Amino acid sequence: MPEAFLRLPPLNALRAFEASARHLNFRLAAHELNVTQGAVAQHIRGLEASLGAKLFERLPRGLALTDEGRAYVPSIRRAFELISEATALLRPEPARLTISVTPSFATKWLIPKLPDFVAHNPLVDLRILATESLSSFQADGVDIAVRQGRAPFGPGLVVDLLFPQLVIAVCSPALLPPGAGEIATADIQ
Repeated sequence: MPEAFLRLPPLNALRAFEASARHLNFRLAAHELNVTQGAVAQHIRGLEASLGAKLFERLPRGLALTDEGRAYVPSIRRAFELISEATALLRPEPARLTISVTPSFATKWLIPKLPDFVAHNPLVDLRILATESLSSFQADGVDIAVRQGRAPFGPGLVVDLLFPQLVIAVCSPALLPPGAGEIATADIQ
């Protein structure tokens, strides 16, 4: 490891500094970093000691960056941006898949199958839109829609029949005329 790297402040202290500089508040920085306010303050004290410079003025209602802090923060932010960019090159972005379905289809068919799908496709960022209204593929960013209906559905759309739907009319026996048996479809019209 290069000697210059050995003299770098701890990464967590730099993260605490950047968040504190952005919020000008240790409590908000702590909340963002999921640590205690005391941990942020301790990181800042340690960072200031290792740099030999005061980075913040502690005020009754928050913080203010010192001249040294104002000079330091742009370079630290750029360093984090470089780390983020380098990491993004190695970590593939998840493929996003947005599916629009009716709420009943979601609960009765789709949701029970999701654990298996996610297990086999861990890099897919799956979004489910459960709505009775028709979704716009372009405006809503929908990739797949499952709806009941007949083709044509729209130009450029690929349609696959998932399964035929069986529709059964059911009524109370009290509504049938005495002695009536089964009712044919023609009788309903």
